[in-house]
Amino acid sequence: MAYPLKAVLADPGAAADHLFHADTVYGVEQAAGRIGPGGAALLELTLRPLPALERENYPTERVRLVIRPDYTVHAFPLDSADRAFKHRNPPPLRDLCLQYPSDDAALRWIPEDGLEALITLVHRHLLYEEAWRRSGTWPAEDAPHGQPAHGTHPLRTAETQQEARRWARHPSPHQKRHPHL
Repeated sequence: MAYPLKAVLADPGAAADHLFHADTVYGVEQAAGRIGPGGAALLELTLRPLPALERENYPTERVRLVIRPDYTVHAFPLDSADRAFKHRNPPPLRDLCLQYPSDDAALRWIPEDGLEALITLVHRHLLYEEAWRRSGTWPAEDAPHGQPAHGTHPLRTAETQQEARRWARHPSPHQKRHPHL
């Protein structure tokens, strides 16, 4: 069962302890949590790369996650002043551009997915950024920037189209109108 964002907001320190001790997310070396301005949950994590990438000298990443009471999420890479990022939002926030809210729900994180899936998304994104810095190529289908003219950005590769079908989210007949995460 996913660690709910409602619980993260109620006690960020307990959520950080969960991430560090529960072994549900790969690579969490350090985790700390506290309540920030406006009741936001602030999590600071140290994430080590996958073993094969560690052998390639990928860096251990430090990231600050801000989860606001409305479940808006911002991820800020720490120690990043001298590194380029391909998918980062413009100033003033400069947080990681993890996804577009209007993209297919099958291909993006939503609050119901819980904390572990969010941390995995952020960790994977940081690994992809390092791969891009080294090779000049994003290691998966690269999302365009900016708003599409109509609807969502088209899925260009057969693999991504297949994954969108595979992970399609269908409304539960038991889903509440306003679920409490």
